[in-house]
Amino acid sequence: MSERNSWGTARRAGGLAGVFVGVLILAGCAGGTEDVRITLCKDMVLARLNAPSVQWTAVTTAPGDDLAVDLRFAADGRDGRATCRYRYNAIDDTALTLADPLSAYATSPYRMTLDGREIANPQLAETIKQAMLAQGRAFLERASEEVGRAAEEIRSQLDGGR
Repeated sequence: MSERNSWGTARRAGGLAGVFVGVLILAGCAGGTEDVRITLCKDMVLARLNAPSVQWTAVTTAPGDDLAVDLRFAADGRDGRATCRYRYNAIDDTALTLADPLSAYATSPYRMTLDGREIANPQLAETIKQAMLAQGRAFLERASEEVGRAAEEIRSQLDGGR
């Protein structure tokens, strides 16, 4: 192989590696624009209910001394309600907290109620843990799918470049 061909192959491989890294980054960002506090609260409800399907009917946030994320849902033929409370966590207002007021609050709730019943520690800690493990599994599944797609794309580009 000539030096020119090896340089072209190296450049193409480097470009494909960049695509691969980009795919991994995008897999981590996939999931829309829902605030992480809302997503965690929903995942905590899912962890507590262990229901085959949950339909979210309303999501409201009430910032104040703390942040209340109020969820209404339907599961197993009944309506339910959950509230997760997050402590205010900002020292002072910044451009980020002004643009995204929920970012001023902690990302892990200190209190949760489900259908009017408070979930106290250590059950709250276990619920948070289960929700975060589910989020981790979902991330790994998305990343695995994206890696597979990227690998297939790289293979097809390498095969087509011959």
